[in-house]
Amino acid sequence: MPFEYGFYELFFTFFFWGFAGWLVELVDMRIEAGEFQNRGFLHMPFCPIYGVGMAAGTVALDGVKDSYVILFVFGVLFCSVVEYVVGGILEKLFHSKWWDYSHMRFHIKGRVCLRNAVLFGFGAIIVFRFVQPVVESVISGIPMQIRVAITVIFSIVFVADLAFSARKAWTYRKNQEGDALRLIFKAHR
Repeated sequence: MPFEYGFYELFFTFFFWGFAGWLVELVDMRIEAGEFQNRGFLHMPFCPIYGVGMAAGTVALDGVKDSYVILFVFGVLFCSVVEYVVGGILEKLFHSKWWDYSHMRFHIKGRVCLRNAVLFGFGAIIVFRFVQPVVESVISGIPMQIRVAITVIFSIVFVADLAFSARKAWTYRKNQEGDALRLIFKAHR
């Protein structure tokens, strides 16, 4: 039976990949910056940018997941555009940067870089072709009552954390001196 992209299925895709993205960032920063960092905007172990990207990509790529070329191009373009736009929004709203690739070659305003774009392309092939079908299979096996309960609980926690995190970031902005954007996390080595 094909996976149906209803509300709960997309919510669980968002939920799973938001947490998985946080783990990826945690490991990446441990390797690149030499320390563990909670790289998300939120305080909870969750990166919404990954969750939203995967939920949107899952729907957008339905029916073309067998084409490695389409998956690669999608990963490069879609992920880079999302990263650039979200980085710009965070900079404008909070006068801070949550990531900075200006130390890397072939970057655009430090928000995106060629190396990550290529990694996003290969990552899209691996994730959409091989990992997401397993995730969908697991989601399909969760009884609807449990899906509803988890959705309600996580939504309450998510909204509370989002409000708290935005308020904290806004306070940082108000107390910031000078015109330079504040880098929230330690840069790569």
